[in-house]
Amino acid sequence: MKWFSERDLAVNARVRLFCFPHAGSGAAGFYRWKRLLPPWIAVCPVLLPGREARFAEPAAVSAAEIVAAVAGELEGALPQLPFAVYGHSMGSLLAFEWARTLPREGPCAPVALFVSGRDDPGHTAGSSAPEGAPLHTLDDAALVAALRRRYGDHGAGLLDDPELRAMFLPGVRADLGLVETYRAAAGEPLRCPLAAFAGSEDGHVSEAGLRGWAAVTSGGFTSGRLPGDHFFHFGAGQAEWLRVLERTLAMLLAMGPAPTGKV
Repeated sequence: MKWFSERDLAVNARVRLFCFPHAGSGAAGFYRWKRLLPPWIAVCPVLLPGREARFAEPAAVSAAEIVAAVAGELEGALPQLPFAVYGHSMGSLLAFEWARTLPREGPCAPVALFVSGRDDPGHTAGSSAPEGAPLHTLDDAALVAALRRRYGDHGAGLLDDPELRAMFLPGVRADLGLVETYRAAAGEPLRCPLAAFAGSEDGHVSEAGLRGWAAVTSGGFTSGRLPGDHFFHFGAGQAEWLRVLERTLAMLLAMGPAPTGKV
């Protein structure tokens, strides 16, 4: 398998949590969650090309490309356990688009969709470049400066070292291109519950954009903010966010198949 670890999929658990990373990131942060979440939740990060074990491969340039590959690799594997889908920032779009391809009911339907660090799919991605140019079109120096303005010192070590920067930026540029060219197609709303969260200090996620996720599902919806910045899910808000995930999944599993109640 390329997009998932067979070891992750083989974990004996009550529910799987498929996780899509943010732009420029990979599976590493989600593997820390394995130690922090109870063993009845099997954390299954999506292994995207252009990073970590798949670093030598070119990064994907569209959500459709990733969704099609994930769906193909998991064909026949989904009915084995109940599962939920999670994505952060860019990963929220990928998680949403994959969830849209899945059955709306039955064992191959997700029990929940969790998203964080991202306005709803109807919002067009903005740019922090002073000239208003999409970030993925900037030259390296301008892109680094824009990333620093937008995200502060997160990933500063990669940006400061010339060799690491040369390795890191092409994948980031591809991910930003994916986000900045993404447009959600019209479609039927999901039926699974959806929870949308952002960091309390994340100015890149608006209140309207956070609440707007309610429009993509006819199931239960909740939204909120937790302590931290854009990367709260791996930082200041991580412990509280994992409690939200654990509590919600426990409740949905207790409710039985095809939950539609409030998250």
